[in-house]
Amino acid sequence: MRNLRPVGLMTAVAISTCLASAATAGDMSGHFGNTVLCKYANGDVTKVLVDSNGGFTVIPTGHPSSTGRWADDGTAVCFNQTNPPPGAGEKPVCYSSEARKVGDSWPITDPFGNSCTATLVSGRP
Repeated sequence: MRNLRPVGLMTAVAISTCLASAATAGDMSGHFGNTVLCKYANGDVTKVLVDSNGGFTVIPTGHPSSTGRWADDGTAVCFNQTNPPPGAGEKPVCYSSEARKVGDSWPITDPFGNSCTATLVSGRP
């Protein structure tokens, strides 16, 4: 099992308060009120809760939660961990800024270079 720091750097994957209706590039509303589950090959699952106010919380398997800020420039959404501060060399997590809805899945590379498959699921833990 890899030694992970909290993946909170996913600076708010925009998962806060409601299911998305129609969406366009840069529309994170599908994340609000829902959860992004990022599943790793070893079975670990990291939960990411994205809030409409630009904040996010990351809850990794077997590690403390972390928080941060997310920003969407219409092309990419990037998550920057703020608490605890990211370690040296850790990078923000960024992925395509396309509208997502419950049931959508996409690949993500975490701040440590590990890959997982993200899936947007209904509701929050």
